[in-house]
Amino acid sequence: MTGAPGILAWLRPRAVPGVEVVSLDGYRRALPGPRVATARVLDDAAITTDPDLARLFDVDGATARHAADERLTWAAGRHGVPALAAAIVAVPALAQPGCADAHEMLVRAIVGQQITVAAATQQLTLLAALGDELPAALAGEGIERRFPTMAQVAEGADVLRGPAAKTGAVRRAAEAVATGEIDVSPASDLAEMRARLQALKGIGPWTVGYLSLRLGDPDVLLLGDVAVRKGARMLGVDDLPALAADCAGHRSALMLRCWAAAAPAPAAAPVSAASPSP
Repeated sequence: MTGAPGILAWLRPRAVPGVEVVSLDGYRRALPGPRVATARVLDDAAITTDPDLARLFDVDGATARHAADERLTWAAGRHGVPALAAAIVAVPALAQPGCADAHEMLVRAIVGQQITVAAATQQLTLLAALGDELPAALAGEGIERRFPTMAQVAEGADVLRGPAAKTGAVRRAAEAVATGEIDVSPASDLAEMRARLQALKGIGPWTVGYLSLRLGDPDVLLLGDVAVRKGARMLGVDDLPALAADCAGHRSALMLRCWAAAAPAPAAAPVSAASPSP
C-alpha cells in the first residue's frame, strides 16, 4: 500500500459498522477511554493528534520505510529480481499498517483466519454488538459503540457463527488477555507474546505473525500465506526464503511488496481475498 491512502483503502472493506467509519479522505473510530479519534488523509499523509491512529497509519515510519527499501533493493540485485527493484522505484516506502487497539487486532486476526474480508467483517459486527455504547456526547455520524473489551469477548464469543474451534480460540485468547496472562500491546515483548499465544489451542504461526506485523514488527514474513507466495512469483522470485534471509530486519517490508504484487489491478486494497482478512 502507498502511504495513508493505501492504509485507508485497506481499512475500508474491513470497517466494523458502529465502531469505525472510513470516508473518502479520513477515518473515525471509537477507542478505549471512551473517546472518538479522527485521522484526515491529505495527499499521501495522515494527519491526526491521536497516538493510536498515528500508529495505525504509520505516521512516524518514513525513515524505517526508506531504510527497508534500500535493503530490499540490494537484496533484489543480489538475487536477480529486477521486478522487485522496479516496484520499489515506482512506489517507494510502502506504509506498514499498524493498529489502533491491540486487543481488537488480536480478535480480528483469529476471526479472519481462512475466510474472506466480507465474512470476517460480518463476524466482527456480531462481536461488536457486545461493546459498550458511547455516551451521547461522543456518539453520532456512524459511531455508536466501542469494540468489546476482552472480558466481554470472552463472555460473549458464542455470538460468532462458524466453526466451534475458532470460537473457542477467540474465547481462550480473550480470557488470557483479560486476566493478564498474556500481554498484547505495542509495548509487549513480541517474541514472548507470540510464544504464549501459540501455546493456546487454535492459534497458529500465521495469526501471531500477522498480529506482530500490525503491532509494528519490522521483520515478519508469512511464508505460508497464499498472497505472499503469489506475489513472490509475480515479482520473479525463485527462492523466497533465500531472498528473505538477505532482507533480515526488514522482512515485513518484503511481505508488503509481495502482497502489493499479488493484489488485483486497480487494487482497492493491498491484498486479495485469499490473504489476510483482519
